[in-house]
Parts: sequence; structure tokens; C-alpha cells
Amino acid sequence: MNDIVDRWRAMDGTSLVMREMRPSDEARVKESLNKLSADARRNRFFVSIAEFSDAAVHRLVAIDPAREYLLVVLRRENDIDIPIAGGRFVHEDERPDCAFSLLVGDPWQGQGIGRRILKALIREASRRGLRRMYGHVLADNPRMLELARAQRFTIVESGQDKGVVLVDRQLPGRASQRWKDLVRCLWRR
Repeated sequence: MNDIVDRWRAMDGTSLVMREMRPSDEARVKESLNKLSADARRNRFFVSIAEFSDAAVHRLVAIDPAREYLLVVLRRENDIDIPIAGGRFVHEDERPDCAFSLLVGDPWQGQGIGRRILKALIREASRRGLRRMYGHVLADNPRMLELARAQRFTIVESGQDKGVVLVDRQLPGRASQRWKDLVRCLWRR
């Protein structure tokens, strides 16, 4: 499978791989989700989740690739791929908009992993012809708000809930994204 999006080394030298999520990742994703702190769970899901069930994890991992794009970041330990982060977008209706979400495991936060995931989501959404990306973020989640600002998202009241804000940005057009992809490919050589 050629579903690898990116490879790099974390600040501590750990080799990381970002690729599209596979159905076979489900059991390891469940293990990783159940190891998250209460704050990490709340920041991503907006509620405190005691334990992730098989059914809940299946709903997170099983996607419709025509409407959704789901990435996972993995580290390798004893020949096992361990999920440490992930991100997705969902194109929900006829408009060229998509909603995104990110999750980075507690020990891996603050290392630029969320930035890499978000950039990959933006690239793919642009490649698919989507024009706008948005997400809902807890107003007391400073790391996610900082990341959104750094990636040129505007932050406004969501109208959804008092403690939730909307982060929103226009996406580059397809031609612009193809040019950026070419430059990225040449830069890696």
C-alpha cells in the first residue's frame, strides 16, 4: 500500500510515519485512545470519555473515503506500529466545505505533529477541490488555537456552545496546491 503521507524524526529522534488509517489499525487505535489523559479526551471529543468501546472506535476508524480523509501518525516499537496522533476531515454536504479534527497523544504534544497533520489535511482537501475548512475547538484549548492561528485560520464564536469557538479558513485552489506539491517534492530531493 502506498498510503504514506510523510516520514520524519520526532524531537527525541523517534522515527514517525503519517499515513492513511487502515481498518487493521482499529485495535491499536483503541489501545492508544484508552491511554489518553482526561484533558486530551476532552479537548478532542468535548466530553469526558471513561473508556472507548469497540463500537466507538469502529465509528472513528471506518470511513467513507469519498467523503472523508483519515490520517494516523505511528511510531514503531518492537515491530508494532503504535498510533500516537491522527486527524481527519469530513466533506458533509454539497458545499465545498469540510470539517476537520485532530488528536495528538499526551507525550507527543508540542512537537509539531499536529501542524504536520493539519497541513496534510489542508493539502488533500485542496486537492479534492474543497474551498473551506473549519473545526470546532474548546475555547480553553490554547495549543489548538495557536496551531489554528499559525495555519491562517480565523477564530470566531461558534454559536454552538459558550465554551466552543469556530476555526475557519479558505483553502488554496487546486492549481496553487499542485504547485506547492511540486515544490515540496523537489525540496525533498
